[in-house]
Amino acid sequence: SPRLAPGRCATCSTPSNMTMASIIRLNVAPIVGARRGAPQKSRNAAPIRAAAAAKKSDAAAASGQYARELEVATDAVRMASTLCQEVQAQLMRQDEQAETKDDKSLVTLADYAAQAIICWRIQQEWSDFTMVGEEDAEALTEGGEGGALTLSKIVKIVNKTLKLHKGVDAPELTSSEVVNLINTGGGAGGKGRHWVLDPVDGTLGFVRGDQYAIALAMMEDGDLKVGVMGCPNMPKIGEVLEYDSSYTYGFSPRLVSKMLAGESLGWYKGCIFTAVKGEGAYMLPCDPAIKADPLPVAVSKEFDPQAAKFCEPVMKANSSQGFTASVADNLGIESKPLRVYSQVKYGSVARADADVFMKFPKAGYKEKIWDHAAGVIIVEEAGGKVTDAGGAPLDWAGGRYLESLDRGIVATSTALHERLMDAVSKSWSSSQL
Repeated sequence: SPRLAPGRCATCSTPSNMTMASIIRLNVAPIVGARRGAPQKSRNAAPIRAAAAAKKSDAAAASGQYARELEVATDAVRMASTLCQEVQAQLMRQDEQAETKDDKSLVTLADYAAQAIICWRIQQEWSDFTMVGEEDAEALTEGGEGGALTLSKIVKIVNKTLKLHKGVDAPELTSSEVVNLINTGGGAGGKGRHWVLDPVDGTLGFVRGDQYAIALAMMEDGDLKVGVMGCPNMPKIGEVLEYDSSYTYGFSPRLVSKMLAGESLGWYKGCIFTAVKGEGAYMLPCDPAIKADPLPVAVSKEFDPQAAKFCEPVMKANSSQGFTASVADNLGIESKPLRVYSQVKYGSVARADADVFMKFPKAGYKEKIWDHAAGVIIVEEAGGKVTDAGGAPLDWAGGRYLESLDRGIVATSTALHERLMDAVSKSWSSSQL
């Protein structure tokens, strides 16, 4: 069981043992505060600009060449965040369950539905866009009665979310349209302009009521230009719970007491990170009903080994925790690791909840670009540096996978990166993964 542990920031209060699953059960139907519109009776085939001319997105602090891409991506991720919160609540109530794909990974209604709604939003602006996405609709169209039933649920929640966010302008998508949107994610990547999407990154965390991310990026000729990452369960402030061998995110006793009392808490969890190349990184609330200016985020400015934290994947199968512990020891880091599901870890580094993120998978594992693209540009625009374990930049132009990756991926502040490379080299010379 977790122990109370102080957060690392001066603004953090002492966390409680309130788990994310417990929070979700308290808010068992977390419909984000968007207005309901009147039902749409006729098909609206025209591209929907979602009142963009009259109402700018919170993320539109950015200007310049990619301001429109940022606005659309933020709107898309925010809709997907609403959808994912509802599906996660269904999972916590056991109204729904995850399925297992052929590669043994988990998939839920949210994976398919989030990919569909994000592709729909981008398609309204750029009808000829290409998407490198994780999911395809084969299991839905070739899965017999079970696949058809799952597809009907996906269509229902996609249309419900569209109505919540777009009101009377929302179309009523058909099953075939939703299938086509999901399959839009089959892009090969490489050179040219591509969107990159993991609709629910960290599905295991998602089904456990824990951290997950909706991760969307846009690149041109292998150069990341825009990144938006929704983290619906991430606390606004980096409070942590202490376990025997690690930390994870948690909430203060005071906040939990207010939650149990049914008080309005404002922005206490649910973060969207945004980044445009050359324009910095920012954090916004997931909930569109919460009005807040974008908060700039930045990686750690100084490295204090006694206060520093490093983060890594939760599951040992995803990364060698023994090797990361050795690297942390060579850096002089005394803290236990912050173990978090999904690309939320990149958000942790971007806003200085952690100083270092390390992932060292088993030999032969091929990293997919959608598992990292959004998080990487957010860390880089927050002043950080992301490379492979040999110090080389990640190659986004190689297709759907990060080819020629040297052992693993590391993210940290630019100032600490060289020291981190020395620590990796020292650990590698004395051990084998």
